[in-house]
Amino acid sequence: MFRVSDPLLILLTIISSRVGGQAPATQRQEIQDFVRAYADAANRGDVTSYMEMYSKRSDLIAVEDGEISRGWDKLRDNANNTVGLEGSFKISVGTIDVITLGTTRAIAVFPFVTTVTTQQGPVQLHGAMTLVLEKSSQGWKIIHDHTSSVTPASSTNGRGAASPAPPAAAPRPAPSGAVAATAVAAQAATVVASEATRGTIADAEAAVVQETGSIYYPFSIRSGACAITGRIVGLAGGNKDFEVFILDENNFLNWKAGHQSQAEWQSGRVAATDIGVRLSGPATYYLVISNVFSQLTAKTVKVHAEAQC
Repeated sequence: MFRVSDPLLILLTIISSRVGGQAPATQRQEIQDFVRAYADAANRGDVTSYMEMYSKRSDLIAVEDGEISRGWDKLRDNANNTVGLEGSFKISVGTIDVITLGTTRAIAVFPFVTTVTTQQGPVQLHGAMTLVLEKSSQGWKIIHDHTSSVTPASSTNGRGAASPAPPAAAPRPAPSGAVAATAVAAQAATVVASEATRGTIADAEAAVVQETGSIYYPFSIRSGACAITGRIVGLAGGNKDFEVFILDENNFLNWKAGHQSQAEWQSGRVAATDIGVRLSGPATYYLVISNVFSQLTAKTVKVHAEAQC
């Protein structure tokens, strides 16, 4: 479980002792209610109420797992990426500690657990958050937040990448380089164009993409052409951003080896993206979610993709 560093607690204690000490009962209750309402708005997907809890100060800054977002508009864009995901995750807040910084400023520190619904059952992501709050005529507003999360431990490798197993219809996402390409191809989901079928590549599952790493979903098209559609959304980690590629087998092997490659489709760096491309067979392809650019922060993503032939 993440713990706020001792130097930070010492600093907050010194500040608190100089400007007011522990929060009075009424102020503490106000802030604890504010934090619970903040989590409730996120769980409902109520972006309007959620963003109204943030100050529109020009110096508003949020830090999440080592990555910085500046300004109210940027935070709103990040929040809008969760629209339509309400019900697929739930944020639970633990004990809320409040430190007063006078009558109009306060700090709230609390642990939280985000439970993400997957096909294999719930996945829990643990973390802690610090909110710096300012009170005005409009009530308490967040002027800074800082979030740290803990990547779930892996049962498949030593790097802490926890990727829950998807349903049998789709291959398990694998960390890049974890298995030989021939073995991965043997597990690929097969889409038969002549049968006019819809094949699942990834069925709305949550997966963790380690820092400087990637996960991928192989799938095969036996013949004809198929439309590949879906949506991938960042749920946690830094700015929740990632890159998505769809590569044929030769380009996938070149990409994995660090050589020049050409994607059939790519998203650029995004926090949410819709997939839309037509692919022809017979061929094996790879849907790749990459976090290679991030040196420090793992990302949790929700992946849905299918092929209509």
